This record gives sequence, structure tokens and C-alpha cells, in this order.
Amino acid sequence: MASMIELVDPRGVSNASAGRLARRRSRAPVRIGFLCNEAAHLSGPHFEGYTRVLETAFRERFGVVEICREIKPTLSLPADGALLDRLSACDGVVNGLAK
Repeated sequence: MASMIELVDPRGVSNASAGRLARRRSRAPVRIGFLCNEAAHLSGPHFEGYTRVLETAFRERFGVVEICREIKPTLSLPADGALLDRLSACDGVVNGLAK
């Protein structure tokens, strides 16, 4: 008797319907922020290194002119108001952590 293998998607069944995409801005973003959830460390991956690669791609592909980098002082605490105020001037923000 042959065994059958059943593949299961861990995300479950999707009931998403096709919809329209959100309207896009008519101009390219000119200032992108990167918010690192922790300071760089000596071993292993670190998010700041990834942001350097993303910065190059954003400048080449999307015409980004200015980059703003911020680092949260404490990984487990939310970003404070002053830090968020500095990022509010950005057209978009990429937040991340690398482990």
C-alpha cells in the first residue's frame, strides 16, 4: 500500500479576495529613515550592515536623496518621542533587527 504525503501550509487557508492596490505617491521618496532596534555588535549579523545594502538600492532604484539613521538605546523598550520626531520627517522608515 502506497503512503500519501500531505503538504500543509502553516499559514492556514487564505480567504483574501483580489482588491485594488493603494494609490501611489506621484513623487519618489526623497528621505528614508532606518531605525535599528539595537546597536551594532562584534559578532553575528547586524541590521546596520543590511541598511548599507538597502541604502544603495534605494538610491539607485528609487532616487532616494537623504538617509536618516537612528538606533534605539534599549532593544526591549519602545522608541522615545524625540527619536520618533526625528524620523517623522522621513518619507518612509525601515525598522529592523538582525539576529
